[in-house]
Amino acid sequence: MNVVTTEAIVLRSYNLAEADRIVLCFTRSAGLIRGVAKGARRMKSRFGAALEPFTVVNLEFREKENRELVSINSVEILKSHFDLAADVECTEALGYMAELVNEFAPPHEANEKLFRMVAACLDALAASPPIAKIVVRYFEIWILRLAGSFPDVSACAACGNSLATQPAFLDFESTVRCGSCSRGVGTPLLPQVRQLLLKSQQLGPAQFASDCAAAFVDNDPALAEFTHRLIIRTLERRPRTLSASGAAARP
Repeated sequence: MNVVTTEAIVLRSYNLAEADRIVLCFTRSAGLIRGVAKGARRMKSRFGAALEPFTVVNLEFREKENRELVSINSVEILKSHFDLAADVECTEALGYMAELVNEFAPPHEANEKLFRMVAACLDALAASPPIAKIVVRYFEIWILRLAGSFPDVSACAACGNSLATQPAFLDFESTVRCGSCSRGVGTPLLPQVRQLLLKSQQLGPAQFASDCAAAFVDNDPALAEFTHRLIIRTLERRPRTLSASGAAARP
């Protein structure tokens, strides 16, 4: 039996039996884990409010070989974001982000870059709830990048020529080609959208939201169409929480 102590972000929790909860956490050192928190539903539970979604905690759990569920020993709150639950758009955004982490992160496989990205997006959202939509779009871009499912938008995948001064198109294979190589077939990648995609790779989520707010307002529908198409192709299905309203707009 192995005891692990690690920083973690609570993504979701579910009722189990009369007094327990199953908790989905994304941890810094052990990746995505599901654990049983015994007695978590009791009035005087030792876990208190530490298992609320998107609480950042110091987590201790025990894992047994060949068992998917771990046993949660203790949870200490490092950062709480209870106030975000009162904002509908933030709640939708967090639920969508949790689903994407669950889909893209392999269980029990540490991913330091992904953990830091999720934490940075959560901090940006907590600091400024009105930027929820732009933070979600940033999150989509980066989770695709870290999964190796994001195409190069700086040059044509076929001829290698720069796309800085010519039209670009996303083809059925989710690669970006110039107008000549694509013959104009595919989803257009507007220059303004391409610039937003490139900027997202250079800036953190809060800075991206600050620097690109004006361009984002005008180009979010096209940007969302681009990211959602890649997500659906990668997962081979539409995420359940990808809704027509709020931060996760329908493409």
